[in-house]
Amino acid sequence: MSDRDAGKRTLVIFLGSLVGVPLIATLAIAAVVVASTMGAMVWNSWSANESRLRQEEERGARIEMAAREQTFLTLCPEYFQASFLDRWFRYRRLSWCEDYRDRFPGGHAR
Repeated sequence: MSDRDAGKRTLVIFLGSLVGVPLIATLAIAAVVVASTMGAMVWNSWSANESRLRQEEERGARIEMAAREQTFLTLCPEYFQASFLDRWFRYRRLSWCEDYRDRFPGGHAR
């Protein structure tokens, strides 16, 4: 490498650092400002939404359990009288009846 090429290289590095370092510093400062102002808003929004979703899932589970409590005497005898294969294929949606097996008189549960 000649002295002329070394001089050009030094000039390019100097000018690049003169522009590049302040640009990188500006971007870093902007990132910190944006993260500190918007970060809290995004976190609060996500947290509130997560809480609402959890409450809705719990409400749905309570409604489902109440519906099962009201209907198990009507729906589950048919499930318990079905054969093993019918329970697996035709009555699969009623598999929750197994949770109520102990509530039936001895005649319904196999």
